[in-house]
Amino acid sequence: MSSVPSTYETTTLRDGTVSLGVHAVPENTLGDDTVVIKPHYIGICRADIKEIVGSRDVMGDRGPLFGHELVGTVAFSGAGTGIQEGDVVTLNPNITPTRTTGFAEYIFVHGTKEQLEQAVVRVPEPEIHNDVWMPEPFACIVHAVKKLLELTNAHSLEGKKVGIIGAGCAGLMFAMYARHLGASISVFNRGEMRRAFAREQRILTEGEIYPLGDTKNHPDNFDLVIVAPTVASAEILEIAADMAADEAVVLVYGGTRNGDRFPLGQTDVDSIRRNERIESVEYRGKRLSISGAYGCFKEDYEEGYRLHAQHPHEFPLERLASRQISLDEFPDLVMGMAAGTEDHPGKVLIEVGDRR
Repeated sequence: MSSVPSTYETTTLRDGTVSLGVHAVPENTLGDDTVVIKPHYIGICRADIKEIVGSRDVMGDRGPLFGHELVGTVAFSGAGTGIQEGDVVTLNPNITPTRTTGFAEYIFVHGTKEQLEQAVVRVPEPEIHNDVWMPEPFACIVHAVKKLLELTNAHSLEGKKVGIIGAGCAGLMFAMYARHLGASISVFNRGEMRRAFAREQRILTEGEIYPLGDTKNHPDNFDLVIVAPTVASAEILEIAADMAADEAVVLVYGGTRNGDRFPLGQTDVDSIRRNERIESVEYRGKRLSISGAYGCFKEDYEEGYRLHAQHPHEFPLERLASRQISLDEFPDLVMGMAAGTEDHPGKVLIEVGDRR
């Protein structure tokens, strides 16, 4: 017997406006190919903001991301899904069975058994509800680092000097992982709020976090530069190239759009990122390698769980959460974020409670 009610609260994104309302659950929704997840916590991603303002290229093979970071319980699983009701799960939005938004009391996911096995990923940490962290963004970082090592024929970052641009969640997770792999790290961020958050949460030490303007004091200095802001602008890419030593690698993780080029050349940086390639470029007398990573797989989630469980002090992912709000508060807050009148360091989490 399904525990899904006949109506549920869900958000709608239409013409750049987010609203919340009560909708009926369609009678034909709960089929053999359906998994229904009741989210307990939902993370707000910068990709969500970009979809609100229309500044994200929605890829045809993956679709919109709006409402994709979550931890919840399977409330219903159809006979053909292979998923167990009652399991604590998260979502891999890079696998594309049909789904509704995660910014809701319930998310409805439809697909083949093979798709659902990859898209609905079991969370093996029973205590995750007490120390909340979002598995999806970390799985993307795990995948990006794995792809970087593969593309550069390396086994670790032991002894490497790594510069990271951006102290949002992605930049801080990259810092954790690079440090774990033996690198020395320097993280640069334009605004003081995120720098202070990284220090106060004991994610980075005073000697690991700097203003973005300090990059001019580190020319030709890093073996690896990771570009991790929400938008990998031409300005940021040029700063990254200036920081990089001769024969260094620049990993582009931050958002790019169709037509974006690497500075002083015709290298298609958007294609490199989305197709996870590596390409050599000449830049002001230096030879650099530009690489990229995009998305993640089920095995990246599983490696993320392993890292967090076996190395909790090196991966304090729960410290990334900076604020919790209710689903009712979400539309106003996210519209403020989209308008630039609201900004928060770390991860803002929506806690979804039962309606009375």
